[in-house]
Amino acid sequence: MLVEKQRRAGIENLCKANKLPDETRDHWISTGTSMNVVAEEMLGIMEERGRANPQSIAKLGLTAKETKQFNLCRAIDSCGMQNWSAAGFEAECSRDIAKRLGRSEADRNKFFVPLEIQEREQAKRDLTVATGSAGGFLVQTSNVGFIEALRNRSVVMAMGATRLSGLQGNVAIPKHTTIGSVTWLANEASTITETNQVLAQVTLTPKTVGGYTEISRLLLLQSNPSAEAFVSNDLAAIVATAVDAAALNGSGASGQPTGIIGTAGIGGVTGTSIAYAGIIEFQTDVAGGNALTGGCGYVATPIVAGLLKQRVKFTSTASPIWEGQLLEGMVDGYKAMASLQVPTGDLLFGDFGQVVIGEWGVLELEVNPYANFQAGIVGVRAIYTVDIAVRYPSAFSLATSVT
Repeated sequence: MLVEKQRRAGIENLCKANKLPDETRDHWISTGTSMNVVAEEMLGIMEERGRANPQSIAKLGLTAKETKQFNLCRAIDSCGMQNWSAAGFEAECSRDIAKRLGRSEADRNKFFVPLEIQEREQAKRDLTVATGSAGGFLVQTSNVGFIEALRNRSVVMAMGATRLSGLQGNVAIPKHTTIGSVTWLANEASTITETNQVLAQVTLTPKTVGGYTEISRLLLLQSNPSAEAFVSNDLAAIVATAVDAAALNGSGASGQPTGIIGTAGIGGVTGTSIAYAGIIEFQTDVAGGNALTGGCGYVATPIVAGLLKQRVKFTSTASPIWEGQLLEGMVDGYKAMASLQVPTGDLLFGDFGQVVIGEWGVLELEVNPYANFQAGIVGVRAIYTVDIAVRYPSAFSLATSVT
C-alpha cells in the first residue's frame, strides 16, 4: 500500500539523516512502528546520545583535583597577554584539545576549555552584564559548552524541554498531522474508502546568537574562587538567558528562532479577570488537541503568579490557585514557574516536552584585551548556535494581559 511505502521510506530517510543504526531502522520497519512512535523514540535516542557523549573532544578525563585546579580567569588573562607562563596547566589542557581538533598547538592566541570545567560552574542566578561594541584586535577563541548552564538557568528547560546537543547539519523531526479514517460497511457490497495519513516535519536549522560582556583585568588576576565563579556564571548568562527568552517568545525574524508564543496554532484563553474556570480552560484547550499530559505545566511572570496566589478556587476557602512558592509552585496539580523571561502579563500552559532545543557545537568565546585599554578592561564576545521548534502547537495555550 502507498501508506506503508511512505512509512518505510520515511523511516529509512530519518535513520540515514540522523545516523541511526541499521538495527533500529529494521526494527521500526518490521514491527510496523507508526511515525508518531518513531519520532518519539528518535528524539529519545538523540537526547541520550547528547547526554552520554556531549562535546567528547573536550572531555579530557580530569580528576576532581585537576578540575578544581583549572582557573578560567587565569587562562583568559594569559591568553590576552599572550603569555602562558602563569597558566601552565590550563595551556596543557588546551593543547590536548587542540590536538584532537587538529588545530595548531603553537597558537598562543587561542585556548579551549575542557568539558569538566564547563560542567563545574552551574549558573544559578542572573547577573547584570555591562555591554559594549566589539572591536579592536580579537586575539582569543575558546569553546565553552552550555552543558548544565542552559538547563539550570532556563525556565523552558526546567519545565521539561527536549535538549538535543552535538547536532550536525539540519535536523528534521517527523510528526503525524492527519490520521487515516475508517468506513462503516452498510452491507456486503459496501467498500472501504481509502484515505492517506498526512505526515509533516518539524525542522531545526542552525541560528546564531551573540552577546558581549566586559571584565576588569583586576578581576581576572584575582585567585579568589568567587571571582572565578562570577566570570563563569557571567559568560553563561549572556547567552543562556537569550536562548530561554527565544524559546518562550522568539519572533522567528531577524535570525531569531520562533518561540512557543509565536508558533501558529497554539490555543488561547481570555486573561481578563482570570479565575479558576480560566485555569481549567487551559487544560481543556490542550486536551482538545489530544496533548494534555501529566508533564504539562504553567509559566507566568512573577506579577501574574502573585495575582494567582491571591485568588482562590472556591469562594470563602483557603484554596489559592497558585500554591506553594512564588517562583516555583503548583497550579491545579501541575508544576508552575514564574520568571521575568515570560512576556509581561502572560500565562502559558502546555507540555514543554514538545519543545525541542537543538544545539550545534559549543559556546564560542572571543577575547579582546584592548576593549578599554586605559582602564584595563577585557571584552568577551560569546556566540552560540541553536534552534528551537515546537512539535505540536496544540500542546500549548496562552493568556495575555492577565488581570
